[in-house]
Amino acid sequence: MKKIMILTVTAGNGHNSCAKSVKRKLEAEGEVEVKIVDLVKNFSSKLNFWTVDTGYNLAVSKMLPLYNMFYNHYKRAKPENRYKCTAQGVASSTVDGLLKEILEYKPDVIFCTHFYAGIALTDLKLVYNLPCKTVITNLDYVNSPFWEGCVGVDYFNIPNEDFIAECVEEGFKESQLLTFGLPVDERTLQATEKSIARKELGLEDDVFTVMVMFGGGHWKGGFKIFKNIVKALEKKGQKAQVIMINGKDKSGFDKVAKMKFKDNLKVINVGFTDKIPLYMSSADMIVNKMGGTSLTEMLNQGLPMLITEKIPAQEKYNLIYMKSKGVATSFKNKKQLTEGLYKIMDDKVLREDMGAKAYALKTNGIEKLAKFMLDLPNADYSQILAENINFAEVKKKVKKAMKVAHKKEKKGDR
Repeated sequence: MKKIMILTVTAGNGHNSCAKSVKRKLEAEGEVEVKIVDLVKNFSSKLNFWTVDTGYNLAVSKMLPLYNMFYNHYKRAKPENRYKCTAQGVASSTVDGLLKEILEYKPDVIFCTHFYAGIALTDLKLVYNLPCKTVITNLDYVNSPFWEGCVGVDYFNIPNEDFIAECVEEGFKESQLLTFGLPVDERTLQATEKSIARKELGLEDDVFTVMVMFGGGHWKGGFKIFKNIVKALEKKGQKAQVIMINGKDKSGFDKVAKMKFKDNLKVINVGFTDKIPLYMSSADMIVNKMGGTSLTEMLNQGLPMLITEKIPAQEKYNLIYMKSKGVATSFKNKKQLTEGLYKIMDDKVLREDMGAKAYALKTNGIEKLAKFMLDLPNADYSQILAENINFAEVKKKVKKAMKVAHKKEKKGDR
């Protein structure tokens, strides 16, 4: 039976969600044993775990301009400094625990949902000949900072061919790149006919329906945007339906529940749900953020997107890319939100064009990725186990190898 280890990092929800979805898909596809491991939580300090989890959430919710400034600074960093980049502090702190876990579990394939895991594997492979194949995946439509530190893995899965040139510039070989698309829950590919979806949800079939979704993380502002949408639709006077997905935002759900709406407007107030594809199938457009996972879900449903610009930097790059593809528009304030809403609402041809362009970007990345990993060869650990590795020396050896690798990088000799 093939064994696959999935390395995730708790920093936002997308990485863990991807890990769980890939695990389900792998187990559905073949005879396989899958183990999910949180890299930083298990093999680094409590301070580092707090930094990448709580610290990240605080940064994007309370200090967004500062977070975006640092993001853009690190995105401009030279790839040849990959062994000296800021992310190395956390990643290299995990290498001894990670190596021990690998040798105890003996996976045939290691799949990573975060760059910290890809960096840690790249560092380990400077010293140790790991027999398993290593696969990492991007979860955004941009090469975020620090992916350049993952060049030692066997394969890097990216959204599509548009990102090949940038990956090569960062040090990857084309032979390492997989263009399968982002691996999100396969259920997001299952579209329900709009009239059937609306009937199931108690919505009218021939009334314009907008979906609002901001409850997936620690970003704040979803309820305010919802209120502004309601005001705009009530002012317009035309019959409309609004689906408000609050997710884990219990406070937002309670606030919506207390609101009263004019007769021209029907609102469905939703908390945490596993029926996102059904709600998306019933909508004519969506107002949302631009996280890579939810973005892929929206593409899979062919939804025209109206996106807030008050978002983390990686989502701004996602937005820039989706605007270039003609599937999204954005707003900075209440006036632009109203204008964008009316424009999509009143122009059926525009909606159909945006929807068609979204469908053109639709992929089944999780199926392709699962089949690819299951077809990879099994690993033989006999040679590395015979080395009788002293785990107390692992970090020291890896750091020494990183210094050598950095000098080679500076000379242009990889």
